[in-house]
Amino acid sequence: MFQRPINTKPWAVLLLTGAICMASPSFMYAADTVTPLTNPSWTSTSLFTDKMDNAIATRATDVHALPSKNLVYVHTQQDIPNTTGQTKNNWYLDTVKAFDIQTGKLKWQYTLHESAGPYTLNTDMIYSSYGTVYVYAAYSDGTYKLHSINSAGKLNWVKTLTGASSITMLKDSSLLVASQGTVNTKGVVKSTISRYDSMGTLLNTKNIQGTVLKAEGDRIIVTASNLLKNQNGWEAVPNPKVDVYGLALTKLYSYQFPANINIYGDGSDSMFVLKDSTVLIRTNIDRTKNKMFAFNAKGKLMWGRNIPGGSLTQSTGTGYVVYDKQMMKLYNTTSSKVIASRELEGEPSADYTWVQKTSDGNLAVNLDDRTYILYPTNLSTVHVFKNNALSAPNDYVNHTIYSLDQDMLTKIVLK
Repeated sequence: MFQRPINTKPWAVLLLTGAICMASPSFMYAADTVTPLTNPSWTSTSLFTDKMDNAIATRATDVHALPSKNLVYVHTQQDIPNTTGQTKNNWYLDTVKAFDIQTGKLKWQYTLHESAGPYTLNTDMIYSSYGTVYVYAAYSDGTYKLHSINSAGKLNWVKTLTGASSITMLKDSSLLVASQGTVNTKGVVKSTISRYDSMGTLLNTKNIQGTVLKAEGDRIIVTASNLLKNQNGWEAVPNPKVDVYGLALTKLYSYQFPANINIYGDGSDSMFVLKDSTVLIRTNIDRTKNKMFAFNAKGKLMWGRNIPGGSLTQSTGTGYVVYDKQMMKLYNTTSSKVIASRELEGEPSADYTWVQKTSDGNLAVNLDDRTYILYPTNLSTVHVFKNNALSAPNDYVNHTIYSLDQDMLTKIVLK
């Protein structure tokens, strides 16, 4: 998805800026014209024509466009009063809706609730490139399920899981299901990781020590150190041992970070798996500076490079970018020299600023009054447009934005 609000400035709250930016060559870019958004090509009917009478609130949480299937998916959620008293959690009614990408007409919807059945407490969705939507749902009756919904809105299959989990699609299109894990009296965390194919067949499963931090491409990054007990419960050690697994769910290598290095940030993007299986992990050192560590496909530590503590980082698939103080810099893994560098006009957003990969492989940078779409190979501009008319969530793909407008979905073609 294209727009993801963040409530804090990534890393800047927890980490102190102390690193010095590497020298960069002078790349000249013409000043960009900020283009106002045009009127929508279409606007859908209300996303909540099926609103429950007792719904406390309604919202859309995801927008995902898939031109290859002529569809735009929207995940809607309604807050439902908890009437049993058996759980303190809120209840939700979650629905996946699919709209025709050309006309904006509703084609189908799939609701994760049966009449008189349990409501959801938590959901997580993956939109595949072939149109299938995978939905993990934790239900109010204590069950956990994984749904596979095809591009026609029909249920392919549903699996009952043993506990709270996360889901990720890996490089070979298999679906990784990682259990939340349990901790024993010694602080040892035990988790289970499993892979399913598109037919719902279990490919392999493994019990591991630790918790999955990141799964991407053909690598699964796990923090394997024991937790520490404090007055509030358990907490992660600041310098964990990291285990890295492959698609066969075998451990490929491990790395123990030194005592002064912390790998935990504020939830911003900080771990990446590149196309060649290089693993990048962002760290902070003694709360004074940040450093990016790179491990090659065999697990050898290639380098550690200083980056600004208040910066934003993102993968390009073959390298990474660092954005700090209106400057964007592009790096690869073979040299510490800057490949491309440019200034992005516009002030950082007071609410959230981020750098993300778009559905079509470009980079999106959201600032206070404008959003940049950049080519990841050289940071040249694809689009820069005013974003004050956009609402979250939204998606960008192929020069087009799909965004909310109050309780409706709109399509806006960029010029």
